[in-house]
Amino acid sequence: MAAEGEEEFKGRNRLLYCRHCPQKNPYSTSVTTNFRKHLERKHEIRVVEDLTPLQSSIFEGFEQLYQQAQDLGRTTEIESEVFKRYLDQDKISKALAWLIVARNLPYRIVESSEFHLFISTLNPVAKDHLPSAHSTIPRIIDNHFQWAKDIVRMTLQSAKSKVHLSLDIWTSPNRLLLLGVCSHFVDHVQETRRKALLALRPVANHSGEEQFITLLPVLRDFGIVRRIGSVVGDNSGTNDTLCRAMSTYLKEEEGLDWDPDVHRLRCLGHVINLAVQAFLFPNPLDLQQSESCEDADDPTRTQRQRAEFRRLGPLGKLHNLVINTQSSSARIREFTELAGRMIPLDNRTRWNSWYQMLHVATKQETASAVDAYTKNHFEFCGFSIARRLDSAPHN
Repeated sequence: MAAEGEEEFKGRNRLLYCRHCPQKNPYSTSVTTNFRKHLERKHEIRVVEDLTPLQSSIFEGFEQLYQQAQDLGRTTEIESEVFKRYLDQDKISKALAWLIVARNLPYRIVESSEFHLFISTLNPVAKDHLPSAHSTIPRIIDNHFQWAKDIVRMTLQSAKSKVHLSLDIWTSPNRLLLLGVCSHFVDHVQETRRKALLALRPVANHSGEEQFITLLPVLRDFGIVRRIGSVVGDNSGTNDTLCRAMSTYLKEEEGLDWDPDVHRLRCLGHVINLAVQAFLFPNPLDLQQSESCEDADDPTRTQRQRAEFRRLGPLGKLHNLVINTQSSSARIREFTELAGRMIPLDNRTRWNSWYQMLHVATKQETASAVDAYTKNHFEFCGFSIARRLDSAPHN
């Protein structure tokens, strides 16, 4: 019905009003298809359209043909053709490559009978479109990687702005040094800021020269050597060296003036982190040299590191306690039973890690668990407790 104060048209000019919308401003249209879309999109009401007499006749004809084929035992051929129509080899390969890479699955999953059984359950003829040898997976992944890389390359080369870089070195779990390179630019199509991971390349060491040697082939590969804007990095002096090396190369090889001081940007998060550390630790020790977790088999070194961290005051004592709770599976289980969770360990490369450690440790349930654990392991924590008792006022 029409809303109050509105004229209700009839016949071919009639308007359909939505009774599920607010009465003051209901949705209205004269097109039934649009009205069905509105109900489904706004109110999650799906309206099934009745078949016209012609559509019903065609549908009945198909049913009769299928019944005849079933009587002749030829439905399998029809079903196979229907299933094949939904298969796209390129999309299947792309989805398989994405699944294996994103979930870090072994290449040999394509040789698994369980994997093929699962795929066949979804589509009986799909197994014929899947690789059956693990040796073909690297080629499939590389093909789709190159395809995606070409898109990134064209997007970068057509950017409206300069291409700015942010980079840092990361140590992988297997102790490889990897240089991560990200680009930041304004897309010429959408005119919005975009970013893309360009590379994660092995680098020989942390020196600025080695970083530039690793970075230059990446810039050449994407064709953006002459489009470099600013470089963002932490406060390490090696990043200054990298920018000077880049400036020299651009001047000598490309004839471009690129000021390493103007275009060298410092990560604000890293600057703030250094300022906070200066307040937390007036006499900071070199945390980079303190590899507390990796030297558990060296009692002398471990004891020395504990003493160093104690000089940090309460934060250092908490650090030592967290290290102790994570030193064996038995202690992990013991502390988890007391607190219901573990206390996250501080990490010099995760700038909020000290806050996270303190935030969890000072919660009421965790604090009581810390107290109980300390009493259970007095031989480890006794030095700190004894100092607290010695410093307490005596009556």
